[in-house]
Amino acid sequence: MLKTKFRIKSSDWEQQTPVFTSITPLDGRNYHKIKILSEFFSEFSLNRRRVEVEIKWLIFLSTRGFLPKISLSKIKKLEEIVAGFDLKDMAKVREWEKKTNHDVKAIEYFLDDKFSKIGLKNLIGKLHWGLAAEDVNNLAVNLNLRDYVDEQLLPLINQSLQALTGLILDSKCPMLGRTHGQPAEVTVLGKELAVFLARFKSEIFRLKQIKLQGKVAGAVGSFADQHFCFPTENWPKLTSKFVSSLGLDPVTATTQILPYDSLLVLFSGLLRLSNIAIDLVQNLWWYVSFGYFAQKKKMGEVGSSSMPQKINPIYLEGAEGGFEQSNALFEFYIRKLSRSRLQRDLSDSTIRRSFGIAFAFSYLSWQSLEEALSRLSPQPEVMLNDLNNHWEVLIGPVLSYLRMLGYKQAYEFLVAETRGKSLTRQSYLDLVSKLKLEAKDSRKLKNLAPQSLIKPSLEVINEAVK
Repeated sequence: MLKTKFRIKSSDWEQQTPVFTSITPLDGRNYHKIKILSEFFSEFSLNRRRVEVEIKWLIFLSTRGFLPKISLSKIKKLEEIVAGFDLKDMAKVREWEKKTNHDVKAIEYFLDDKFSKIGLKNLIGKLHWGLAAEDVNNLAVNLNLRDYVDEQLLPLINQSLQALTGLILDSKCPMLGRTHGQPAEVTVLGKELAVFLARFKSEIFRLKQIKLQGKVAGAVGSFADQHFCFPTENWPKLTSKFVSSLGLDPVTATTQILPYDSLLVLFSGLLRLSNIAIDLVQNLWWYVSFGYFAQKKKMGEVGSSSMPQKINPIYLEGAEGGFEQSNALFEFYIRKLSRSRLQRDLSDSTIRRSFGIAFAFSYLSWQSLEEALSRLSPQPEVMLNDLNNHWEVLIGPVLSYLRMLGYKQAYEFLVAETRGKSLTRQSYLDLVSKLKLEAKDSRKLKNLAPQSLIKPSLEVINEAVK
């Protein structure tokens, strides 16, 4: 069994959360949007996973003869402790921690107390054999992270991509393409959005290949304690079996801590995804400002306290800000967690407790992106009108055609006639008339119009949305 699902009752958890007096917007005004993350990044979720790891390790050792055999009925009771871990249990763990000033030792005492109350006194004192606290912690944290990515983050990102796909399919309209912010050539709005869809798909494919790691190697990663007690056993190989049974990729060459490399790969992938999303929302913001997208109105909402007419792209802007905040933390994690002094220093543990902040800002931003996409409506007539005011977008195709014909000094002629100018349909036709061309070639260029060049862009769209 690789995964154990746990659920916190929303009403119970919210009673513990001072929503209106919180310091950050994550556990304040935005808590209702991200409360699902409590199941993966809260103190409760971390300690629940620690309980799971301790008990599964106990059962693992028992089944292999390193501890007295545990009967099936007692194994069932142990599994019920894991499945039934609730906020009352968490409060008891916290009381133990106040005495021990050590969070993992508090779990050990909590479980010993639990064993004595449910007829498992013979197991008291057998917990935590061969483990360092960091053996428990690295597995607990990575199990929570793995489940969060699989169960919450990837489905949320996929919802945004479905919304983006729908917008792409609704946006097969000719558009003025800009380079350096200036009119350049004709394109299709949906094709420009398809660029982002293709980039997202590529990164998500890489993200799904990542397998988070885990280790059980003792105080400094030397397996010394285990070897002293059972010197004939191959402990790196055996502990790898346990880590694999949890659904993590085992690592045996470690210090007291598991190197964070698999998490760094995850953070790097999420950072790249977020950067693509930032690029998308900034481009959408510009298209909204051009009038290429209208923003759907919602009854009761207002856009400005002083300008009643406004509909502001607040979800695009909110997504951008949140992604930038999460990326700042992901970048910091990548720098900080790639190194550790000697066999252990505690600074990584402090940093690790902030993972939920980065993921919460990211989660909010993916929600905002999905909401923003749902509120956009393409405006083909605005785009076509803009395009018809810029027939100079045909100069690139004309140049290519003249070069194909072998027309001498075609580039120099077009530079002299068009550089820095906006062309209407008539001024474009006048330009073509100045070219010394055969009648059929002149007709071909005169029949050219911006919207007649969009077929390849439509093919790009069809390929991207497959």
